[in-house]
This record gives sequence, structure tokens and C-alpha cells, in this order.
Amino acid sequence: MRADAHLHFFRPGYAAVMPDTCRRQLPDEVTLYAALAQQHAIEQVLAVGFEGQSWATGNNGYLAELAVAYAWIRPVAFVANPAQLDIAGLEVLAGQKFVGLSLYVFDDEIEGALARVDAAVWAWLEKRRWLISVNSKGLRWAAFVQILESHPDLRLLISHLGLPPAAEGAMPKNFVHQQLNSVMELARFGGVCVKLSGFYALTVPGYDYPHRNAWPYVAALVESYGVDRLLWGSDFSPSLEHVSFQQTIGLLGQMPFLTDKDRAQIEGKNLLRLLAAV
Repeated sequence: MRADAHLHFFRPGYAAVMPDTCRRQLPDEVTLYAALAQQHAIEQVLAVGFEGQSWATGNNGYLAELAVAYAWIRPVAFVANPAQLDIAGLEVLAGQKFVGLSLYVFDDEIEGALARVDAAVWAWLEKRRWLISVNSKGLRWAAFVQILESHPDLRLLISHLGLPPAAEGAMPKNFVHQQLNSVMELARFGGVCVKLSGFYALTVPGYDYPHRNAWPYVAALVESYGVDRLLWGSDFSPSLEHVSFQQTIGLLGQMPFLTDKDRAQIEGKNLLRLLAAV
């Protein structure tokens, strides 16, 4: 019984890499994923909205359509400017079956917008236990410390291990902790979880399955967060440019510091618990 904490559905398909020849336009991504979900016992998915490039315009609307048509698709809405969030807009999203928000915090402008979000918005999100999926990296994770200190029960989901530098070889423990310091600082807030996803972006080359050089990152996150706050994510379909779908799951089974019970938590139980509480 699994649940996927990070994937994307685009219409007509993920087109960032090869917009004219995307091999997943036929069949459409939902049809392809539904077959994979049946094969791998995936019950629920967190579909992460993204409209940060022109080819992805309208993705929130598409996800809203999918949420109505498929009960197993639980979307989080892309937010271009967090400072513009308000209660009325959140209520509209709730009516469209969204279960949270998708934030991409990679520049000073968006980081500054976070600081201008009305406290009532954070309180609304906290009370309803919405999931806030965030893509960011490095010191920018510190932007959430003040927010979480005021709203410690916010459910913040850190994507792709927090995007530490891609490992090109063995990493000493002190280096690993240094690179994950901003992410590990957030572990003191009980609502923060980390997605074990996007490993193709965490090793050089990206197809270096099972990404052993990145395993020390996972071990450090197990130490700081425990297995109850780690979530498996396939990063479908961008990940398929580098690895097979099975490999996005299979790498966890090769990590010697994770037990079968640990993997059951990470691969499904933890996210299903979060979704049930929304």
C-alpha cells in the first residue's frame, strides 16, 4: 500500500525537456500513471502544481479537473506570488478539491513575498491541515523558520530532500550535515516532513541508480526527522528522463539503514495519514 508524495500531471505532458517529441503525450500521463499505480499498489498521489514556465500555464485548472474525475489524485495548487494569498482564494481552491499549496522559492522576490503573507492565511492553512509542498534549496529554507515559530503546526513538505548539492562521490558526514543544515533546522517543528524524491538531481550522473552517493543525505534525515516524517515521491514524469518508475521506489529497498517497516512508513503510510487529516 503506497502513496506518492510528489508527481506532476501536465496537459499534454511534461514538455520542459523536449516539447515537440515528449514520449509521454500518448497515452496521456494520467493513463500511464494509473497503470503504474495498479502495478505498484499506489492508492493516493499528491499532484504538485507548477505554472512557472509558459508551457505549464493553466496547470492548476487541469489538476482541478483531475481531482473531480479521479479520487486518488490529491492536488496542491501552484502559487506564483504567496503575498497575494487570501482566505477567499483559499476557499475557492478548497471547493476545487485542492488539499494544499505548491510553492517554488528560488529567488529573493518569492522569499520576500513569503514574509508578507497575512498571518490569517497561515492560520487558515494550519487549522485545515493543508499540505504546503515547497521546492527550494540551501539557505532559503531558513525563510520558513519565523513562519513556523508563529504557526508550528503548519504541514510543510520539503521536496527532493531540500535539494542539497548533487553528490559526485563519497561524502563525509560533516559535509552532509553542513549541506542539509537549513533543512535539519526545521525538524524541530512537528508538522515538517521531507520528501525522498528527485534522486536523479542528487547524484552525478542523474541516471546513477541506485544513487548510493546520495544515501548519506537520507541517513542524516532519518536521524533528524525519523522515518515517520519521510515521504517517498516518484517525481513522475520528469524522473523518467533519467530512471525507470520502478527505480524511484526500488532505491529505498537497497538502503541498508532502512527496515521493511521503515519503508512501509515512507512509501505510503506517512502520506496517507497526512491526507486523511486534511
